[in-house]
Parts: sequence; C-alpha cells; structure tokens
Amino acid sequence: MIIIGHKDGSIEKASNARFTQRTKGFLTHTIIGGEFAVGRDEDNIAFKTLLGSCVAIMFYDTVQKIKGMNHFLLPTTNSTNDDMKYGLYSVEAMLNEMYKLGCSKQNMTAKISGGADIMQINVSSISIGHRNVEFAKDFCKSEGFKLISEHTRGEHGRLILLTDTFQTFIKVTQKSETDNKILNEEKALQTEITKAPVIKEYVGGVDLFGNDTTIKAAQPEMEIELF
Repeated sequence: MIIIGHKDGSIEKASNARFTQRTKGFLTHTIIGGEFAVGRDEDNIAFKTLLGSCVAIMFYDTVQKIKGMNHFLLPTTNSTNDDMKYGLYSVEAMLNEMYKLGCSKQNMTAKISGGADIMQINVSSISIGHRNVEFAKDFCKSEGFKLISEHTRGEHGRLILLTDTFQTFIKVTQKSETDNKILNEEKALQTEITKAPVIKEYVGGVDLFGNDTTIKAAQPEMEIELF
C-alpha cells in the first residue's frame, strides 16, 4: 500500500496493484507538483518526479524500511489554506504519515534535490529555486534530520527516481522540450512568489556538513546515483 498526499490536502491509500509503470525496471509511482508519497521497501514501488525550481525532500527510516518523497513548489504562504504545493505543509503532512507507520526521527535520514534556476531570472534578488533549497536544508537542520546528500541548483530540470533502501537516481536533462515543459510550469509560479515569505525559523541555509554540493553545470542526460 502506498500513501499519496494530494495538492488539496487529501490523503489516499493506494493498492500496490494499481502501479504498472516501470522505470529502470522498478514499478513506479509518479509524484506531480504538490503531492507526496510514502511506502515501505517491501511494497517494491519506486517514486519518480520531475523538478525545475521545485524541490523534493526525501526521507528514509532505516529500521522500518519506509521511504517518503514530496514535490513542493514554494516554501510557504501567508494563506491559512492547507495546500501541498507549499513546502512547510507538504513536509509536515508527509512526516505525519510516516510517523503513523512507526517511523522515528532518530532512525531517519534525508536527501534533497531540485531548486534549479531554470528561468534564469531572479525575483527580488532571490530565485524561487534558491528559496526552495534553503527552506529544505533549514527545515532538516532545525528539525534534527541528518541530511546525507543533496543534488541542487543548476539551470536544468531533473528527473528523480527514489527506490528501495534509499537509492536515488537522478537524470539532469538539457533537452529543450523537457526544459520548455518545466519552464511553462515555472512561469505560473511568478504570480505566487510574493505570497511566500521566507520562514524566519528556518533562515540560515547552512549546509549541515559545510560542503558546497551545488551543481554548477550539468552534462546532457547525466545520470548519477546519490549516496
């Protein structure tokens, strides 16, 4: 059973039999913007998402063998509306579902990916991608989650595949049709950026290990495995 959080805040429990798409040989569920998914390794269902300036935070409980991935569009909002496209609500809702399954913070590690400056323009001197990455890192630091790897920033989209045992595969694409698809979605975010103030509790954005793991430039169709 895979737990899926939808953009409107609803939670769905989906039977494994529903998933028939395969990616790299793995049965796969695709997470769209404003969603998250949680599942056990024993379900043998991988999670996939396509990111531009959006960010995916991934968690894994090494004891329960449970993984989670979200896809958020903006850090937070002034509105009280529970909308999964905002990082703070999305990550807290996802973690709540993981805790219900028996996950424990002390057994969990995190990875983050995304946050590209795909539009290559800044809004108020800070791009959406930059703000999303800083929120993700600051959230993990503030909440005490060990961030074991990140693959962020750059100027191109990423396809993320999260499989069992927290294996994470990433393809950075420079194909024009893929970047154009993402770019069209990114433009719609510009009308919402003023609604998403930086969260004071998480300001800082310091890499937990003091390392600069930002991707400065990507090769076409580069595929790597995070570790």
